[in-house]
This record gives sequence, structure tokens and C-alpha cells, in this order.
Amino acid sequence: SEGPATELLPKIGSSSRGHCGVWGKLLHLAQMCVFRDVSIYDLCVAFQYGIVLDAGPSRTTLFIYQWSASKENNTGVISEHSSCAVQDPGISNYSGSPGEAGNSLKPCLGQAMKEIPEGQHDQTPIYLGATAGTRLLNLTGPTVSDTLLAAVTARLKSYPFDFQGAEILSSQNEGVFGWVTVNYLLENFIKYGWIGRWSRSRKGTVGVMTIGRASTQITFKIKERSTDPKNEVTLRLYGQEHRVCTHRFLCYGTDQLRKRLLLKTIEVNVSNPCWPLSYSRVVRFGSVHDGPCTGSNVSLRTPTSEDVFHVTGSSNSSACRKLMGSLFDSSLFCSFSQCSPNGVFQPNITRFQMRPDSLADHCSISTFIYYLSTRGFLFDLDSSGQITFQEKVGNISAGWALGYMLNLTNTIPEDKPSSLKAIEYGIWPLLFILFVLMLTGSFTRIAYRVMAKDNGQDRILEGL
Repeated sequence: SEGPATELLPKIGSSSRGHCGVWGKLLHLAQMCVFRDVSIYDLCVAFQYGIVLDAGPSRTTLFIYQWSASKENNTGVISEHSSCAVQDPGISNYSGSPGEAGNSLKPCLGQAMKEIPEGQHDQTPIYLGATAGTRLLNLTGPTVSDTLLAAVTARLKSYPFDFQGAEILSSQNEGVFGWVTVNYLLENFIKYGWIGRWSRSRKGTVGVMTIGRASTQITFKIKERSTDPKNEVTLRLYGQEHRVCTHRFLCYGTDQLRKRLLLKTIEVNVSNPCWPLSYSRVVRFGSVHDGPCTGSNVSLRTPTSEDVFHVTGSSNSSACRKLMGSLFDSSLFCSFSQCSPNGVFQPNITRFQMRPDSLADHCSISTFIYYLSTRGFLFDLDSSGQITFQEKVGNISAGWALGYMLNLTNTIPEDKPSSLKAIEYGIWPLLFILFVLMLTGSFTRIAYRVMAKDNGQDRILEGL
């Protein structure tokens, strides 16, 4: 407590001999500076928790986040506590048995029950956002997607957490929350200083291009109002306002790209120039034709869904680029420039780092990214900046889930705990220096007195 420390410090340096009076003055000075009010939660390390389920097209991942009960300018400083990947496929794959979609989440929900303190279960928000796979399902079978979400909702509500919703996450929110996640992890909003406090970062934000399985989303901050308000979102994080523009391009994802590419090769009855030489695969027509991205051409409905085609690779890079170029609708990307008032958006890009889903599709995906960047977004590949394709920043997933929880903390009341007296973090270096000086001075004084005593004894012996 403060009382004993206040009484102790003057006594340490109260000697009037030699230089001890100087130490007393220094300690009195330190005593005036070292104490400040600090939250009990800073000492007890109390956390609040939140759960987000990212229900993607191929899998669902449950994330548990935690943050201190005291926030920074009304926004929590969040860290990822843990994650759990559902072993079964994404919920959109349960169209034939909707009830199993909810049951597939039970193992990960059970893990969350164990990892979050029982006394905080009812205070822990839980939210499920279904992304591109369920969006596509909703386009072709809205009743089926509604049934799936109803089954998932029933399962989540059976747990004692604070249910926030289970819904199809809009492409706009997915893009914006993903942008928040990346810039938060890069410390573009706030950063932790050497004095032990969070402060506003002076770095600018970065734009984020998310290449998913069903679509591509691009999101970036703008200074002026967009000419297309429906693609604009305003956020307030850590006391700062951000105007963000986001745009989604449905059917320009990696999985849909593979389907469209295979359908194109079947249509013109040629080998796949983007596949390795001599590589072959039996393709069922229904696997590439069904769905809103490939099923709109009436002329292609002659084969039945069960018809199969034997497609081989020819490894022809120029033919691959030509075939890929035929899949791009240039007019689709014209509206993208409306996000910027002057119609120009050219982020710096020089480097690509992407792991393809399979070796056979490496050329296809690489060519797709090249065309998407140069023909779609008109990026300048000869500029001096760089772009990296990655799923994580550090060890944290760079998806939308963290950004959603960050934004949600703005609505969660902040606890106002009582205060105790504690030592200011920035004073510790001063105290350490004082301790070293005092220790050095003490040893010097002891050595001096020992040497003086030895010299005195030597003089006595000489007198004898």
C-alpha cells in the first residue's frame, strides 16, 4: 500500500553522513513521481471475451477473442485467445440435411465452454457470419439457406453465451471488417509505446484485396466522400473516424474461376492450356455448370449434369493468358473507380506470394491474379511498393472476424473499477538507475572504510 512505502523511503536516505543526504533527496524526488491511480483490473488482469464463427464455403472456424475490461477511447484492444476449426465442411454443404449444420459446431462450442470462465459465459457475445458459399446458395435456393441458418441459430442459442446473430454476412461488412483486421494487426490504428501505454499510430492505413473462393473484395480508406455511397462505410475506432470504400466482384474467386475455366475449355472442345502437360482429369458437367457464376449461358445446357468430359493439360502459357482474358468482363470493373473521386486507384504492387490449392492449378491461379490486378484493378506492377498475399499477419488470422469483434467492443459497456495506488510504468527505469547508483555508492563507501581501516592498522604496526 501507499502508507508503508511513504514512511519507508525517507528513512532509507535520512543519514546525515557524507553523501547519504544526496540519496535522500533523490529518493524524495522519486517518491513524488512514482505513484499513480491504476485500475484494479490492471493488477488482476481481468478480461472480457467474445466468440465469432466464420462460416466460409469450405469450413467453419470458431475464434475466441479477449480484451481488457478497460478500453482505449471506447474500443477494446483485442487479442486472439484461441481458435477451433470445425472438422466437417462449411454449412453451405448441408443443404440436404440442415440439422447437421448446427450439430457440426458442437465440438468447437464445447471447447469454448471450457476455455472461457464459467462466470462470464452469459456476458460473452457470440456471432456467426456466413460468407460467400452461403451467399451463392441464397441466390439459387433462398429457402434452403434460411433453413440452414435457422438450424445454426437454434444450436447457438442452446449455449449460455450472449447470442448476437447468425446471418449471411454482407459482402460490404466482410470487406470492411477484413480491412479493420489487417490494419489493426499492422498497428496502423494504435501502437504500444515504450512507456507502457497505447497511443495513436502515425502510420497510414493500407488497402486490402481479399481473393476468396467465390469472389474478390477490395477495400481501402478514402479522404473524400465517394461518388457511390452504397459502397462507403464510416467507422469510428479508438477515437478516430475512418471513411472506407469497399467493392465486391462476385464469381471472381478461385473456385469459381476454376469452374469457369473448365467450362470454357469444354465449350470450345480444347485441352486446358493452364494445366501441366499430360495432366488430365475427368470432369462432370454438373460440377462446373451448376451455380449462378457458370449456369447463365443457355447454349451450354445441351449436356446433362451427369455427362463427363476428359480434360487434359497442354501447358501453353500464351493460350492460358488468352483463355483467362476471355473470362474477364472489363465493364464490371469500371464502376470500381467510382470509389475514388478522381477515378484513379493504383496501389503499389511488385511481389506476389500465394500458395495455390493444387499444383495443377498453379498456372491458372497465377494468371488469374495477374489479370485481376492489371486488367481488373489496373495496378502498376512496375511501381516501387509491394503486395503480399497471406492468410495471417503474425500468428493471427487476417479474416473479417477480428474486425467484427473490434467494432462490437464499441457497443459493450466499459467497466469502471475502483482504483489503487501503483508505481508508474515509466518510473521503473529511474528507480533501477537509482538502485544501481546507491548500490555502487554503498560498495564504494564500504571499500573506502575497509581500506582506511587497513591503512590505520598498518600505521599502528609501523609505530610498534
